[in-house]
Amino acid sequence: MAYWDIGFRHIVDVDSQLLAIDAEVINSATLLAKANQPADRQLWMVRAGERFRVQPRQLLRLSRDEVLFFETGSDSRIEAAQRLAA
Repeated sequence: MAYWDIGFRHIVDVDSQLLAIDAEVINSATLLAKANQPADRQLWMVRAGERFRVQPRQLLRLSRDEVLFFETGSDSRIEAAQRLAA
């Protein structure tokens, strides 16, 4: 079990912005607010190169052993193709 030197238990990345969070569970709207994003933005969890849609106000369990990655934005196929091309 990891414990970060900064005193927080969980590190999450939202659009390349690192956030330190002490709570075990957080809802998606609160996570967006902490990242200074509008609450109506679509949130995606990125794991192993795949994007998983996070529902509005969905509860997210944070892991102590890994950094969780999230992105905001749309699910257009053009955007996915651009990421693959990069």
